[in-house]
Amino acid sequence: MQDLWIVQHSYLIPLLPLIAAAIAGFFGARFLKGQSHWPIWLGVGASAVMSIVLLFQTIGLMGHGAEASAAHGSAAHATASAADRHGAKTVSAVYNAFTWIAAGDPKNAGTNQYFEAAAGFFFDPLTVTMLCVVCGIGFFITVFAAGYMKGETGYWRFFAYLGLFIFSMTCLVMGENLIMLYLGWEGVGLCSYLLIGYYYEKPAAREAAKKAFLVNRIGDFGFGIGIMLSFAAFGTVSYFGADGYTPGVANGLLELAAKPQAGMTDFQVQVLNWLPFLLMLGAFGKSAQFPLYVWLPDAMEGPTPVSALIHAATMVTAGVYMIARCGTLFVGNEAAMMTVAFVGAFTALFAGSIALRQFDLKKVFAYSTVSQLGFMFVGVGVLAPVTGVFHLVTHAFFKALLFLSSGVVMHAMLGHLDMRKMSGLKTVLPKTRWLMLIGCLALAGVIPLAGFWSKDEIVAAAWHASPVLGIVMLLTAFVTAYYTFRLYFRVFEGPRLVPDQPHPDHHGAGDDHGEDSHGSAAHAVASAANPHRHQADHHHHNHEPALMMVPLVVLAIGAVIAGLALWQGHRLGHFLGQSPSFVGAFELAQDTYNVKAADQAHWVNPLVFGQPEYRQAAVVKAEATGHYIFMAVSTIIALAGIGLAYSLHLKDRPKADRLALSMSGVANAMEHKYWVDEFYQAAVIEPLRRIGGIFFTLDKYFVDGLVWLAGFIPQLGGFVLKLTLQRGYVQGYALSMVLGIAIILLVVFL
Repeated sequence: MQDLWIVQHSYLIPLLPLIAAAIAGFFGARFLKGQSHWPIWLGVGASAVMSIVLLFQTIGLMGHGAEASAAHGSAAHATASAADRHGAKTVSAVYNAFTWIAAGDPKNAGTNQYFEAAAGFFFDPLTVTMLCVVCGIGFFITVFAAGYMKGETGYWRFFAYLGLFIFSMTCLVMGENLIMLYLGWEGVGLCSYLLIGYYYEKPAAREAAKKAFLVNRIGDFGFGIGIMLSFAAFGTVSYFGADGYTPGVANGLLELAAKPQAGMTDFQVQVLNWLPFLLMLGAFGKSAQFPLYVWLPDAMEGPTPVSALIHAATMVTAGVYMIARCGTLFVGNEAAMMTVAFVGAFTALFAGSIALRQFDLKKVFAYSTVSQLGFMFVGVGVLAPVTGVFHLVTHAFFKALLFLSSGVVMHAMLGHLDMRKMSGLKTVLPKTRWLMLIGCLALAGVIPLAGFWSKDEIVAAAWHASPVLGIVMLLTAFVTAYYTFRLYFRVFEGPRLVPDQPHPDHHGAGDDHGEDSHGSAAHAVASAANPHRHQADHHHHNHEPALMMVPLVVLAIGAVIAGLALWQGHRLGHFLGQSPSFVGAFELAQDTYNVKAADQAHWVNPLVFGQPEYRQAAVVKAEATGHYIFMAVSTIIALAGIGLAYSLHLKDRPKADRLALSMSGVANAMEHKYWVDEFYQAAVIEPLRRIGGIFFTLDKYFVDGLVWLAGFIPQLGGFVLKLTLQRGYVQGYALSMVLGIAIILLVVFL
């Protein structure tokens, strides 16, 4: 792997989107204007091509049996070898561009007396998978955005932010140490703030951007403390050391943390007890898990491509990626893993229940994203990291498809997103209808679409870990199928209903489409003069242009075939299983859990870590049979949810309204999102504001008063001296000088 050109020039993957963002940002307003998307297309597209080529090259290395190698004096160092007692292979590479931070005496390297963080990248199957998701799906979303955002004021600014986001996200997934990960982590947080608040003249967008930024700071504070503790305990923040993963050698944080606790100091043991909880706090904030999920639904105030890119396909999966990457920091702590799993399960069901009574298209998918992220956390929390990453990949396809399709609907419905104001759109948006249906089937987990395979893997792993978790996940699967097709049947089926009047924000500052988004300035003037003509023109306007449809078709193909392609033969598992993170986590999980298991049937499953099978054939056969049973059960549950949605929201819509009235208390609680935001407002925000008011008053009147007094006393003295001595009489000055000299002489000689 060391000889791969892409590894040796891997700095180009984040650098190209960054350069593209700089070009769009500095030259977009004056020169590029409506063509500001081109630098982003070229930069992100080139990074996507490099990522996909690297994917196939990595698969090729695995297929031909990579040999261990080392490059002395080279910036790139790689290892690919038979790695552990189970015969698992690892494929990895490290590229260190330069030493970013160094503090202390280098003689103390490897201890907490010397800190070093390289500006470097770590490559393994997990990194390559994440790069393909970030850059590949990110590229298609930027293509869609060019058609969706056409005519917007600040068009260049939007694409500059997108390029900066892709740069930050690639740094996050490529970083070879926690500092590089944290750089990307905070970078995507900044870009999220900028993109959510893109319509900064709209109060709701400003508030949503601030909310996202502040809520994430809570999680990031714990994450930052965790990074500092990691260095204090183990003397490094590098995953596998400067030279990368080397079997039998423990130089990196993830290797040192996997050592038997008998060989650790008491301080290291204590740090490992607390470290996972600090890191997961950051993961819960970034990936919108309870109780830090509240920012993501409000983030829908940003343009729809932002929702697809940041809050469905990439940024919100950072927490799942971090836990999978740092597996050895988590799997040895049973309490931490249980916390991750149960918080994920609760969040999945909690957010799914809220989606049942939401009427805004994007809000339904926002709560769906929170719920699906809960599925991913359950996967990594029940010692099945492959299933979590599997669902991450498939979710990126179908959720990006659903968000972008909802953007097409919003475009056609004059800015409206309320499902109660539209119906029967299959005749208005025939192409979008089929694409949305594919996305809904995938989200609902209908065989053979992508969501079925990844969701089913998580449900089976959850049941194996705890029947309670399994039941919760099956119930959530039913809820997911119901609210997904509630939306589809309400919007695309039934009698045709199209809004006649534009949404109040449709042509305002907060609109997803600027005043001349449908044509020239002359068209905008004519539309303003004759609004009825504008509405007629709008409804006859092509709302499904090729520039927006082609990315949706590509995402739909992924939503159809990605799941089966990656599941069949455990392809994704075998690929990810050659990541050092998965190998180390599996070894530690065996040492932690297998010695406590009463029988082999409850041992850690090597398949969900992507490791070679070695257990008894009878156990393997029993697990396979159980898995197929879950496939059948989850299929029945998904179809039951769809059937209920059909009955209540297509066959007899008044029946759904009557049911809501008969359960008004429950329906009201769901519509108000269980008043969690109101609780935060009353219990957190208002008390902090009052405390802030008290400190403001103290600062203004007490602290500023002391400062004013310190300055006032000399001023008063000067004023008195001015009145008594500075009168303009020369003889008075002479007398004062004589008296002063006399006083000095008296002091000296007496």
